[in-house]
Amino acid sequence: MLYRWASVGVFSVLLLSACARGGAGTGAELATEAEHEHQQAELGEVEFPISCDDEAREAFETGLAQLHHMMYEHALPQFQAAAEADSECAMAHWGIAMASFQPLWHPTRDEDMARGKAAIDAAQRIGAPTARERGYIAAARAFFTDPEPPAPDRPTDHERRIEAWKAAQRELHERYPEDVDAAALYALSEVAYAMTQFSPEEEHDYARERRAGALLERYFEDHPEHPGLYHYLIHAYDSPELAHRAEAVARAYDELAPETTHALHMPSHILVRLGEWEETAELNERAAEAALHHPVNGRVSIHYPHALDYMMYAYLQLGESEAARETLEAVWDIDAAQPDFASAYGLAAPQARYVLEQRLWEEAAGLEPGIPEALDWEAFPAAEALFHYARGLGAARTGDLEQADAERENIEARVAALRAEGDLYWAYMTEALADAVGAWVLYERGRADEAVALMEEAADLEESMDKHPITPGEVLPVRELYGELLLLEGRAEEAHAAFQASLERTPNRRLALIGAERAADAASGELGGSP
Repeated sequence: MLYRWASVGVFSVLLLSACARGGAGTGAELATEAEHEHQQAELGEVEFPISCDDEAREAFETGLAQLHHMMYEHALPQFQAAAEADSECAMAHWGIAMASFQPLWHPTRDEDMARGKAAIDAAQRIGAPTARERGYIAAARAFFTDPEPPAPDRPTDHERRIEAWKAAQRELHERYPEDVDAAALYALSEVAYAMTQFSPEEEHDYARERRAGALLERYFEDHPEHPGLYHYLIHAYDSPELAHRAEAVARAYDELAPETTHALHMPSHILVRLGEWEETAELNERAAEAALHHPVNGRVSIHYPHALDYMMYAYLQLGESEAARETLEAVWDIDAAQPDFASAYGLAAPQARYVLEQRLWEEAAGLEPGIPEALDWEAFPAAEALFHYARGLGAARTGDLEQADAERENIEARVAALRAEGDLYWAYMTEALADAVGAWVLYERGRADEAVALMEEAADLEESMDKHPITPGEVLPVRELYGELLLLEGRAEEAHAAFQASLERTPNRRLALIGAERAADAASGELGGSP
């Protein structure tokens, strides 16, 4: 289906133009077409020719737009509807497969993997009449083909599948260089693969992300409202070094799809990197409200706690304690959440942030793990560890070193569980939290030199990992704790450097700004003491 757009530079204002497919239709047909055009207008512009009947094609295009917005639970029924509308529509089954894995989020669950494999089998059994469609199906098949030899764990399996998918998407893009969807999905595969490549010993140069972003940028002039270009560019440039490149796109994305939860939220990935707290809070307020209108299987979708976490982060940077408290109560009010790590992190992190950012040490020490009882917490050790991080720091800062030691052991138990699962990214990030608690315990026991050394190691480890897209930022960055210890030890110039280093990674953070100012004053002899 074709639409007309009134462009203003690269970004444009949507003017919906209902273009009949040709011939006079019934009132019902015209109403259906008008409804489809309205849906498309609210999702951006997707035009993807497929060898299927009109009803299937309309559902397919809506599903594809939702897929590019990473609204997988909304895309899937659209592709299923396309398959039901036209039993010979092979690309509908490609869509079902594509909605069955989330390349940036986590390894694919067993039931999703089974559905995706069945969908690819169906697409191949039906057969696509064009080489282009067969190319898309082959690219998706690359992900759902089991690696040989079998991977030892889920994260490694995910990495190998993403690598195979990336190679197939690149081939498809090179075969059809004018195809914006082929380009967008290839760029996404590059970003997804980059996320599987991390090491505490190697500096991240963002080469893959830069390449993906540059590719996406080339298509904006001809496709100024394509949702995949917006969404994947934000992910490509979601880093301190690159965020400025996506600022214009980020500020336009919510207008492209004003009722789509994830599109409302995504600009804040860049705005957080720029330290723009008011806009981050406002966008996620809208995203949270939209998410509540779209539960998944009777449960709050992952998009709701995800937005709450970003809201909490922004409110705390703004010093808006009342709004932060209301967000905390919203977390506690959730009684059933979509069983996903994104849900678990989005429920645990705001609670830890609330007490730690405000230095509510007694409340931090008493934070109750596993609240709310909205999911199976034991399935998400990295999220569980956040409760114990808050409890450990709170206990150490209030003098209960026995509890602090126990909380460090609790965190280390989650590190062991993550390593056993092969989830090395979160194992490293969680290990940094255990060491941060341990460092503060050492300090309280009078072993200051050991404490400072261990805290520096923990800060280096945390910063060797890039921020995961599931979080707006670390829960009380360890580099800030390192700066606090240095300031307590009278090493003001080193403390100032630590706070400045933290601000380079997370600009405009309230506690880092306060710490840097106090360290500067102490260095000049005007003020000393603890932040």
